[in-house]
Amino acid sequence: MLLVTAGLVVIPGLIVALTLRFRGFSVLALAPAFSAAVVGVFGVIGGILGVEWSIWVYAAGTVLTCAAAWAATAFWTRNVKSARSVNQSAPSSWRTILVPFAAVAVAAAMISRRVMQLIGQPEHFAQNFDNVFHLNAIRHVLETGNASSLTLGELQGEGGVGVYPAVWHSFAALTVQLTDASVPLAENAINIVSASVVWTLACVFFARSVFGNNPLITLAAGILSASQIAFPYLLLVWGPLFPNTLATAMLPLLLGIVVRLFRGADLDQDQHLQRSWWLAFLLALAGASTAHMSVVNALLVFSLPLILTVWWRVAKQRWTNRAEAPSSLVLFGILTAAGAVVATLVWLYLRPAFYDSWGPHDTTGGAIGEALTNSPMGTPANWFVTILVLAGAVYLFQTKTNRWLIASYALAVWFYVVDASQERGFLRNFLTGNWYQDTNRLAAFLPVFATILGAVGAWAILQWILKAMPERTARRLEVRWANAQSLRVLALTILTASLALFGYFGPVKAYIQFTMSLYSFDESSPLLTPTELELVEVIDEYVPEDAVIANNPWNGSSMAYAFGGREVLTPHMFASTDPERILISAELPEFDADVCAALQDEDVEYVLDFGTRALSDTGPEYAGVMDLAGKPGFELVKSTGPDANLYRITGCD
Repeated sequence: MLLVTAGLVVIPGLIVALTLRFRGFSVLALAPAFSAAVVGVFGVIGGILGVEWSIWVYAAGTVLTCAAAWAATAFWTRNVKSARSVNQSAPSSWRTILVPFAAVAVAAAMISRRVMQLIGQPEHFAQNFDNVFHLNAIRHVLETGNASSLTLGELQGEGGVGVYPAVWHSFAALTVQLTDASVPLAENAINIVSASVVWTLACVFFARSVFGNNPLITLAAGILSASQIAFPYLLLVWGPLFPNTLATAMLPLLLGIVVRLFRGADLDQDQHLQRSWWLAFLLALAGASTAHMSVVNALLVFSLPLILTVWWRVAKQRWTNRAEAPSSLVLFGILTAAGAVVATLVWLYLRPAFYDSWGPHDTTGGAIGEALTNSPMGTPANWFVTILVLAGAVYLFQTKTNRWLIASYALAVWFYVVDASQERGFLRNFLTGNWYQDTNRLAAFLPVFATILGAVGAWAILQWILKAMPERTARRLEVRWANAQSLRVLALTILTASLALFGYFGPVKAYIQFTMSLYSFDESSPLLTPTELELVEVIDEYVPEDAVIANNPWNGSSMAYAFGGREVLTPHMFASTDPERILISAELPEFDADVCAALQDEDVEYVLDFGTRALSDTGPEYAGVMDLAGKPGFELVKSTGPDANLYRITGCD
């Protein structure tokens, strides 16, 4: 089933990338974002047209996207020389193809193994707040056939905000349709693919975009992408934030494309048409933003140092030539002002509604220490990554190349520190409100730059070692390195294996062992226990399709929709403000005229009672759908345990 999910994420986008005439490693790296773009865009179109989401809609969307890609590039390729004629000194294939694929393969194996350990069993699921919505949202796509990001949020009920990123749920729904897997099994499959495939491809692509085909940097980037906690593991535990995980996994890819766009005429072996990178950027941005819109603001702020670096260079050139071409300077000023206005508007208005549930948790000094030791949110200090990041930053500063990476990393650290340590107020909301002022989401950006700086750090340490050797010895090694490919392969293999061992058995292992309890499944599980799961999995045998079940979403009873396919009155903790829903949930056993009228209006005929245990104390809000044993007006239909009971409501008969 993992192969099916991976195929859904990779193959359609791969075809689109080939249609755009990409080749080499970039074809595979771009594929997940292109696939997400097809899913996101055609999910919305299908929702508008009333066409049910299925593999056929996905296939048709892929064909139409390929046709548009072919039409867009067909004219450009006329009279354009091949990439190899432009790039006379094309590197050997082992650097351009084999090395990045090896880097991704090793890193993907490391991450997938750790995520599987975190989950425990294939059908276990995160017993946490947001997963109630995610599991039910997958079922919603399957039941309604609507995979539109414009309407998925309506699952919350009457009054709920309609817009919610649907790409992650759409991929999971396709997995269920094609394999007949359960909803949690499909959920785990897309999470493993997002963390181990999409993320590692993006990180290696980012490293190659900045530093070319340096084999050690490429391999180190892959290993380091699997050696950090804040991403991808933290977001699989906190929340859990699954759509955010998929979107953040694409952020290094977007940054890598921006780097290639600013290279101008410096063409590479993967694509000889600079304009195709603009198309790649638009497609990747569409895919990432429909996975989670917050990635747009992340891209804006973290690419700002690179943009300003290029802007300054162009501005100086325009100013120097102002006498010869004054109109060019004026146009440059107009474009600069327009760009600044657009960026400001995006930052101010492309953000969620004000949300301030989490305050600071650390001092400023403590937050800086957490960020710089790669131990955000109290996770174990990762000295392996930290030392390499420090070496990479020093190396780039010394060589005066790609210093913007240090600035981008500094921005990621600053945003984390502000959210982790500053009191609630204008500054904190202005800087981090795009991410709900949630420090966990901001922590996930640190590995994007720690990965690439750490990869450069591995290269820097090797260079410093060579410089410390006697000149004669160093020269002899250089000659042997240049003339013996087998020696290069052996040395890189040893270095890669050493880095992988440090990364795999480092603090990630301890973190996974500590957080495995979130996915554990026993009678103490906070959302669903085995006896409760037994009931919701067979609930379709006792509840008609047109009947609605009253429930308390905080005790897992809303999972009757995800696991049993039966509609529940309250599918998520962020319940709607519908007064009839509120009345039923709080006062159901009263059976007065108002309650009975509300039951009839909402088609509520049954109630799931999972006792008094819940993720959080809900007070009187759900008192009417809890601890109903022995109360009049309820007929026991099915019971699988003392705290797992399905009742038919008879009090209004």
